[in-house]
Amino acid sequence: MEDVRKRLAAVLREGEKTVERRLDAFLANPDDPETIHKLRISIRTLRSLLAFASPFLKRRRHRLLQSDLRSVVIETSRLREYDVMLRDVRALDVPYGELAEKIIELRVLERDRVMDVMGGRHTRRALARVRRRVESLPWKDSVRKRGVMRDDVLTVFDELVRTVDEGYATVDRSDADAVHTLRKRSKRVRYVGESFGTLLGERAAAEGARMKGVQDELGDVCDARVNAEMAHDLLDLGLSDEARGALEVLLGNNQAFIASFVTGAAR
Repeated sequence: MEDVRKRLAAVLREGEKTVERRLDAFLANPDDPETIHKLRISIRTLRSLLAFASPFLKRRRHRLLQSDLRSVVIETSRLREYDVMLRDVRALDVPYGELAEKIIELRVLERDRVMDVMGGRHTRRALARVRRRVESLPWKDSVRKRGVMRDDVLTVFDELVRTVDEGYATVDRSDADAVHTLRKRSKRVRYVGESFGTLLGERAAAEGARMKGVQDELGDVCDARVNAEMAHDLLDLGLSDEARGALEVLLGNNQAFIASFVTGAAR
């Protein structure tokens, strides 16, 4: 039987290269919301692919890879959250006064901070370590002896799908952390199905596509929860009555969406 380690490694190396390309694109055009969004997706994708391969990797070395990637992507969260909030404010059907301009001001400050971090020493060193470790993956000693068979990765994938399906059926929808964890697992199925489709087969690609719906639903409620928290904070900025009124509408919309999700009405 074929040892598929080379096929796994090739996908992971391409994922790492995509992160570098997306970082360069963000640094070249940080005012485009899509550049930070795509950078975040590339890092989350690589983290998902590494997590999928983790049963075959040395545990400590895998954790170091994940730690470096997380230390980079976590710095981009607030910038993306401003972009999502700005999009939702502009979609309101009520006048929003200077609210959009205020969010843009906050985004500019956060953009400058993120630019410093993404172009700085910490990010360069973290991604250099990731590059080296992905180019020479830390396979477990047992894996080096017997290899990785296609059935091995199919088993890992099937277990991941089962975990998400069971989690979706039983998750406490009022528990934000539990929902967020389930969202990350559904993303993992999607990214693995898309990236390893030629290795895992058509069924895996179909499962990945199915998980997009789960990911989108859970992503919408996670965004709504963050939006609601940010809206509470912005209420203290001394806005005009018009802008404050729009913010209260935005807050109400998000709270209503969260409530419908918790009761199951948003399915």
